[in-house]
Amino acid sequence: MGRVVDLAIINRGRLLAEFAPQVVPSYDILRAERGDILDRSGVKLATDELTFELDINPSIIDSVNLNKIKSILKSDLKFSNEELNKLFSEKSYVLVSTSVSENTKQKIDALNLRDGVVFTKTYKRVYPFGEIVSPLIGIVGADGSGLTGLELSLDDYLKGRNGRSFRTFNFAEPDVLGAPTYVLEPVKGNDVTLTIDINIQAKVYELVKKYVEEFNAKSGFAIVTDPETNEILAMVSYPSFDPTNFDKIMPNLPTTFNYEPGSVMKPIVALAALEEGKLKPDDNFYCSGSIKVKDRIISCWKKHGEEHGLTDILVNSCDVAFAQIALKLQKETLLKYFNLFGFGEKTQIELLGEEKGIVPSPRSIGDVEVANMGFGQGIAVTQIQMLSALNAIVNGGKLYVPHLIKEIKNPKGNVIYSSLPILRRTIGSETNLNLIKSAMVKVVEIGAPKAKIAGYKVMGKTGTAQKPSENGGYSHTKLIYSFFGAVPYPDPKVSVIVSINETRIPQYSTTVSAPLFSEIGTFLVKYLRIEK
Repeated sequence: MGRVVDLAIINRGRLLAEFAPQVVPSYDILRAERGDILDRSGVKLATDELTFELDINPSIIDSVNLNKIKSILKSDLKFSNEELNKLFSEKSYVLVSTSVSENTKQKIDALNLRDGVVFTKTYKRVYPFGEIVSPLIGIVGADGSGLTGLELSLDDYLKGRNGRSFRTFNFAEPDVLGAPTYVLEPVKGNDVTLTIDINIQAKVYELVKKYVEEFNAKSGFAIVTDPETNEILAMVSYPSFDPTNFDKIMPNLPTTFNYEPGSVMKPIVALAALEEGKLKPDDNFYCSGSIKVKDRIISCWKKHGEEHGLTDILVNSCDVAFAQIALKLQKETLLKYFNLFGFGEKTQIELLGEEKGIVPSPRSIGDVEVANMGFGQGIAVTQIQMLSALNAIVNGGKLYVPHLIKEIKNPKGNVIYSSLPILRRTIGSETNLNLIKSAMVKVVEIGAPKAKIAGYKVMGKTGTAQKPSENGGYSHTKLIYSFFGAVPYPDPKVSVIVSINETRIPQYSTTVSAPLFSEIGTFLVKYLRIEK
């Protein structure tokens, strides 16, 4: 008896302390609610819906109630008889589903079963706007962690902290081995508010989809920004996917697709030449339809004849003139300006997987490559790079980091992050920038009238770029059609870039991307109430 008292009372704590490390404490995971992703007005783009994990032990439920449960599962969760018979042949607890709705739970609870059914709170990620934003927003995996898009990029902010219900020794109380000692409550993730406006996103998606299908193109993508800050109002990629039921996850093309931009690069080259004194606003050019560089003949898309000044060569989008300008700049200076405008490096937008484009090294290029780069071939960019660079032309030379995140709030509603415009550098003189902007107005009025927006002066530039051929050189049928536009001139409040990739029948940007821009721009000036 003395030994029992010694073990059970006097030395109980010391003996249990020695024994405890040999026992693995058990616990139950309490799932944390993931933070919401919202548009700039607070509209939910991704949110958690309360669901339940359902575990059933069919061996301890009577046949009448078991049949009632089967009926509910067939009706609500679309189980087949074969699946249910297999599940309910088990003699112990079996996982039925991890996403049972509250309505289904209430039906099963109404059976008033004393044992055999266990519900555990969990969450299901839902996306109210589906394919309209899915390449940008992304998806989460079965464990609730981000897999793609902003769900992945912002996973550390969104995922929250799971809780645990521990079952281990408590030397003070109770005395029963395995009784729960304490609960660590889950903490909801942070809410992220984007700069995206879902109304703009939806309209741009609708129009891009329309043009891709109308021209039987491979894909289409577009971005809308405030050019004064490079704040993104819409980022669209088509084809897209249903984030809750998909066979294939489609990429976010504006940040991941490298392509040769073509003539939308010409305002950049023109500014570089003006800044370096290699081009004067009233310089004359002659386009015979082609130019010989070394042993190569480089063709223009049209024979323009005599051209007078900067405005003419931009309106005509003359490849011969810009090849000559690039050769005057020479490769070191041309590449310097490409680097200044951010080509060949990531823009630092808040998305993982961003491509950085391709800018060749000086050692790998000669005069032929320099001439080609003068009109946007032989260099690859992403759409977000191209838009950021052209925004710097129309906003007075300010190259900003593009951004998608407006603010982040913790579960208590306190702002833990608020974005501000990040200026990378200022490029170009006011005089030269104004010359380019003025010429871009004429590009729309004369060269691309289908890009016009009634009642507004628009700055714009077309780009029809040949895609590299598998056999070397460039294809004459596989083309990318782009258009950049900003409105109104001279102080734009919104800018847009659109790209349509490889139509079934070859076209020009003036007949594909220019009218697409016009439809988007016409919506924007009304929706944003932009003054003329």
